[in-house]
Amino acid sequence: MATTATDNPLDVPVQVRFTAKGIPLAVRHDGRIWAVAAEPVRWFTRADWWNTAKRAPVGCGDLVSIEHWQLQVRLIYPLVGFPATCVLN
Repeated sequence: MATTATDNPLDVPVQVRFTAKGIPLAVRHDGRIWAVAAEPVRWFTRADWWNTAKRAPVGCGDLVSIEHWQLQVRLIYPLVGFPATCVLN
């Protein structure tokens, strides 16, 4: 994970736990759990649909908007006594 603002951003798959309102709450990466420590930043970009051969079925919704989140996190497991059975979906 990036540790300072000057580090490269993390660009690997992670598991994210969201609140009931859809806001990121925690991240699991490399066997560790990181709590969101500041207000998440959310934005959208558009996919270059004209460069793909994908066809969308009728009524499937918005397939060109890509949601992005920028998170500041702090390590909470394994530093504190959280049970090893904590799972982020």
